Amino acid sequence: MPVPRQPPPLFSWIYLGLCVLVFLPHAMDPEPPDKYLLYGPAIAAGEWWRVLTSSFEHVTPLHILMNGLSIFSFGPVVERQIGTGRMLIISLISGLLASATALAFMWQYPSAGASGVIAGWLGLALPIAGARARKVLIQWTVLLVLVSLVPGVAWAAHLGGFVGGLVPGLLIRSAYRRTPTQPFRTFDRWALLLLVLATLAVVLVVAVHAGAQPGSVQG
Repeated sequence: MPVPRQPPPLFSWIYLGLCVLVFLPHAMDPEPPDKYLLYGPAIAAGEWWRVLTSSFEHVTPLHILMNGLSIFSFGPVVERQIGTGRMLIISLISGLLASATALAFMWQYPSAGASGVIAGWLGLALPIAGARARKVLIQWTVLLVLVSLVPGVAWAAHLGGFVGGLVPGLLIRSAYRRTPTQPFRTFDRWALLLLVLATLAVVLVVAVHAGAQPGSVQG
């Protein structure tokens, strides 16, 4: 029997393309422009777009190279498992929670990078992967923890992003165990609420920490 053709991973490709397009204008500059970075005082002053744009911005060529390779290699694998629409929603949830935790622990330090979203994909994949794949994913998780311990890396964004993906992953796994033919039923019902809760987490952190002072971290 012919194998059905899998849909292209549109979200992963678009996300990678946008990250590159945002980085290229300042690729040769020593520092990125401030306007897209996650920075608590600026967000408290009304620049809310930073909560999302920071997941597209990168600081150095090595920064965009490492995250770009992760998006290119890992994103399509996850997206083909869950679909483009769910990939978009889970990436938003992970990105928002990554921003919320980064602001909670690193309010005064500008940060940027796609690694919070990528950590969310890892958290999502762990519960829904097969046994053999899960062993590899656990190794990647250990690597993520080690990278998060490097000075100057936004470890809090990695933590928040990972949790933002893990919760949907657990919902999908739970639904699959009950009704294998409808593995996404529970997540689809809760997706909007999870997105709202992630947004509220950002708003709450900003409300609590508004008024803190400036410092530079990449994620």
